[in-house]
Amino acid sequence: MPAARPRLARNDTGPHPADPRTAHGTLRRHNDVAPGAGTGDLAHARAISFAVPPDDENPGLTGSSDRPRRDLVTGSARSSTGAVRTAAEHPGGKGPGMPRHRWFGLTTALLLAAALAACSAGGGSASADAEAGALGRELAAPVAPPDTSRTPIVFLHGNLGSGEQFESQAQRFASNGYPADRITALDHDASSSTVTEGPVFARLDGEIQRLLTLAGTKQVDLVAHAEGADLGQRYLASSPARAARVAHLISVDGPQTLRTPKGVHTLVVWGAGDPTRRVAGADNVRFLEADRGQLLGAAATFRQMYRFLTGTDPFTDDVTPQRGPIDISGRALLYPANAGLGGARLEVYRLDPKTGRRLPNGLAGLFTLPADGSWGPLRADGTAYYEFAIVRAGEPVHHFYFEPFRRGDRLVRLLTSRPGGEIGGGMEVSPRQTDLVIDRDLEWWGDQGAGSDVLTVDGANVLSAATAPRTKMTRQLFVFDRGADGASDIATPIPAYFGIGFITGVDRFIPAGDRSFEVTQTPRGRAAHRTTLRVPALPSTTDRMTLRLRDDD
Repeated sequence: MPAARPRLARNDTGPHPADPRTAHGTLRRHNDVAPGAGTGDLAHARAISFAVPPDDENPGLTGSSDRPRRDLVTGSARSSTGAVRTAAEHPGGKGPGMPRHRWFGLTTALLLAAALAACSAGGGSASADAEAGALGRELAAPVAPPDTSRTPIVFLHGNLGSGEQFESQAQRFASNGYPADRITALDHDASSSTVTEGPVFARLDGEIQRLLTLAGTKQVDLVAHAEGADLGQRYLASSPARAARVAHLISVDGPQTLRTPKGVHTLVVWGAGDPTRRVAGADNVRFLEADRGQLLGAAATFRQMYRFLTGTDPFTDDVTPQRGPIDISGRALLYPANAGLGGARLEVYRLDPKTGRRLPNGLAGLFTLPADGSWGPLRADGTAYYEFAIVRAGEPVHHFYFEPFRRGDRLVRLLTSRPGGEIGGGMEVSPRQTDLVIDRDLEWWGDQGAGSDVLTVDGANVLSAATAPRTKMTRQLFVFDRGADGASDIATPIPAYFGIGFITGVDRFIPAGDRSFEVTQTPRGRAAHRTTLRVPALPSTTDRMTLRLRDDD
């Protein structure tokens, strides 16, 4: 039976109301040392390091933990004698902290999926194979309803960031029972590392109060990235009343000058850099091979965050597909100031994945954007491809293309700009060429040999040691025909873009016309994770295009 077409959603009345894979070891702290443990054991715990298998999404990473007071012990758990305890030495071989229902669900899923696969092998039915895989995914997904006792989460981004950087982690928390409506991200001006505290703090006050009222709780958890961690620390230090409303602070790749706010339990997750960095009084965890964006979106980072906030292992560290229709919502923002885009019209279309063009009767949503740029919720299909089009009188239409959302997503950000206000000064336009921005929160690597990313645009790989060296930490690519001369020079980055943090520019001529072209990524050289978006070749004089690729493929 074909999936039901998402219903048309309208909002014309204003604002919508309201890495490395660690073993499943115990969360042991200094006061958890087993009776009879000697001081030598405790001294060892203060300087423990771990080498772990690669993270599925970020192969090649290693991690460590120095574990001062209240620091995490990650990797294999140690017994009171100092011997390493593997998962097999724990009852049932599962390792401590593993929920029983997880093992029951996974085992049942595998058995039933295997049974269906065996049946399909006998009957040669492709549909039965699909049903077996679907059943496995359904049963392996969390079966419990959202847990309304969970503490709400507020994400806070850093320089040149926005709330979209937390999409994957928010979906992972929701996959583990966190109610999606109790996870939010505060967008603020990211054009400079200097933030005007007053307006941002006032908005953060309001967002925290909204969540407290919604959840009926007295505290929230604050997760902050990079410069956002410094901003979060200053917010908590500005008032005892503010600090009292935050139970936990998590700093991901934040500054070493961070100080543990009084009364707020703090986890600091370090990435690449000085391995001796630590914040006194906090739990310090290190993934020294992880760059800024890689660290934020990694499954390994999620596991540490989840354990710190809940005291247990997560049910899953994947973004599990959601059964049935999903709700998606977000904001249209003038980037990088992240001011709301008001007065525009947002049109949402379901696409033919073979062409990237709109399906007949494919209009899925229509919104008039209020002053803060918020829109939604939109009822959608988590397996479908969608286009979001921002329409403003007298300006080119800005089209956004996404990979399937998989599950509900409240942190969708449509990052646009006014004519003449584009970052990098604006791409050159011509009716003969297509211009596009390609966005992914996991950095693009073009100089790591077999571990490099491959990103082909209309048949040509635009990543190289020159355009996307690892040290550049590129998260956005601006691809257009520099000089509008009908020629490409993909070997040399465009200086106006390459000189901006986390951004690069590539001279690639994409002929516009009545055709579609492919953008294919092979993340970190892993062919099994290759994904492709097909999009129409729209003329850049009338249409702008942004492609948003997932960071957890």
